[in-house]
Formats: sequence, C-alpha cells, structure tokens
Amino acid sequence: MARIFVTAGASGGHIFPAIATAQELQRRGHQVLFVLGGPKFAELVTAAEIPLAKLPAAPFNDRGWLGRGVALAYLAWALVQALRLLAQQPPAVVFSAGGYGSAALVFAAKLRGIPVVLNEQNVLPGRANRLLARFASRMLLTFEETRQYLPKLTAPLLTTGTPLRASLLAAANQPKPALPAGHFHLLVLGGSQGARILSEVVPEAVRHLTPAEQARFHLTQQVRTEDLARVEAQYAGVKLASLTLQPFFADMPARYQAASVLLGRSGTGTVLEAALFGLPAIYVPLELADGHQKLNAAVAERADAALVLPQAYFTPANLLVHLRALWQDEAKRRRMAQAARSLSRPDAVKAVADVIEELMGERE
Repeated sequence: MARIFVTAGASGGHIFPAIATAQELQRRGHQVLFVLGGPKFAELVTAAEIPLAKLPAAPFNDRGWLGRGVALAYLAWALVQALRLLAQQPPAVVFSAGGYGSAALVFAAKLRGIPVVLNEQNVLPGRANRLLARFASRMLLTFEETRQYLPKLTAPLLTTGTPLRASLLAAANQPKPALPAGHFHLLVLGGSQGARILSEVVPEAVRHLTPAEQARFHLTQQVRTEDLARVEAQYAGVKLASLTLQPFFADMPARYQAASVLLGRSGTGTVLEAALFGLPAIYVPLELADGHQKLNAAVAERADAALVLPQAYFTPANLLVHLRALWQDEAKRRRMAQAARSLSRPDAVKAVADVIEELMGERE
C-alpha cells in the first residue's frame, strides 16, 4: 500500500475525474489524500469518503493586474502549505486532474522530487495543464487529437481517457427503459452551473411544438437556481408528457438512461458521459477564448455522434428543426448512439490507476 495525493480544482470537469481516480486507488488498497485547491466542491470529496486537505487558490484569468496579483498571492501561500504537507506526509505519486487549484501541489511535488501524473480531459489542454505539463512524469490524454497541442513535451503521452464515476459506469450497463411508442425524451444539461442560454431558447422551442407533439414530449432540464421561477413560468400552460426542472440532478445515471437525446454544452464530462450511455447529442459549445468546447464537440461531430449548433445559430426555430428531425428518425438516433459508444472509454479509471502504480513500481 502506498500514499498517493490526488489534486484538482476549479470545476466539476476536474473534480469528478479526480474523485473517480481516488476511489479506484482506494479500492486497490492505497492510502489516498485528496488535496483540493480552492473553496468549491469539498462536499463532493467528503461525500465520497476520501480524506481531504485544502489549499487556497484563485483563478488566473483576465481580471486585470489586481486580480492576477491576488491569484499570485494565493498561489505563493498555497505553495508554502503544499511543501509543508508533502514534508509531513510524503506521497509516492501526485495525481492531478488539472485546474488552477492543482498548481501549488504540482509545483511543490516537483520541488521535492515527487513524480507527478497529469490527466487532461479536453482536446485542447487547459491553461493549468499547459503550464504544469513540463513537470509531469506522465501525461494522460482523453483524446488522441491533444498530442498536437503538446509538441515539445518530453514526458510520455498516453491516451487513457478520462475517469468516470463508478455510479455512471454501473448504470450504463443496465437496460435502457422503453418509452411509449412515438414519445421522445430530451435531457438538457448546462454543466455544473447550468447554462442561461439553454433556459432562454429551449422553452420557446418547446412552446412551438404542436399540442399533439407536446403530449408525447418528455423534458428534463437543468436550470440555474436564479432562473428557475422564470423558466417555470415559461412552461406554464404547456402540457408535456412529463416535465422536470432542477438546478442539480443527484441521480444523473437515471437521467441519462431515460433520455432519447441530450442537449447541452460540450465540456468533456458531458461529452464522455453521453458517449458512455450511447446518447445522441446536440451540442452548443460555450464561446470561450481558447475554444476548447468547440474542439470537444467537433470530436463527437466527426464521429457522427452529435450535431453541433454554434451559439450564434442556437435559436428556437433552429433547435426545433433539429429536435423534430431526430425525433422522427429513430434509425438515425440508433446510428448516432452506436457512434457515441465508440468514443467511450469505460476502462479509463483503471487505465489511469495502472499508470500511477506502474510509475510507483519504477521508483522501487
């Protein structure tokens, strides 16, 4: 049994793969400490029954010199704490799932000569992993396309996929519940925070379905807490077969299983989870400066597993055209489902844990 530190920060897209990896390492008998950078998501780590330590962290973004100065101050203080933690409980390996909150521990591990394994979830590496990759002993990729963005990296690049939660992996093997003939179930997700534009466009599109279509249309939609009352009012008087609006779904495996089609942003977590469940998808990539969601969506689109609607063209009328086309063409949905499964790596968590153990074996 070895001691292993697992770290991540910033978003659910980093936290969930880190938790999945930590649990797999625990299952193999290792002593795991989850080192969380930043104030968010501690409750998820605690709920997963993983020992937790926290480091201060603030994002490096375009907030101006004052914001960057604050982020540097947080990083310096976190580095001091990380060095102290590594001295008190030296691990055999540090595993990082990325995010700005992981930077201090990775820097500290490099200073103390502790090997680091990085996992990159997106096609385009995030800022933190682009910076930290030079300190890695192993760089684990989700997509083969990522190699072109790390041309100078000397550490071995391995395509393992991104670890997914055990609850998702177990549910994906269960039979999919059948809908009544002619019915259609749309699952709308906006990532860990929800997406406001989805809450603006989807209700308007649904209101333009005919009464007969509405009676056979099931909708499960993630909505920001602050938008919930407004969206509920938009659906007032619309008689759907079923309607569920929530800010957060604690039972995501069941939601994926029940859906006919997924509509959402194209963060890696969403793309890979849709692939795992063989869900055809319509992606509306978030317009970020680095364009990483566009690249994630493009992988699914090239595989014929998804349709991509740029945000500029994401209107109620355009959405309605695509929904009706997928609803009416069950054969196309089956082809897209098969293509989606081809993108899935259900063995990713085992592959990542294997790399960590192999690296430990090389040091013995």
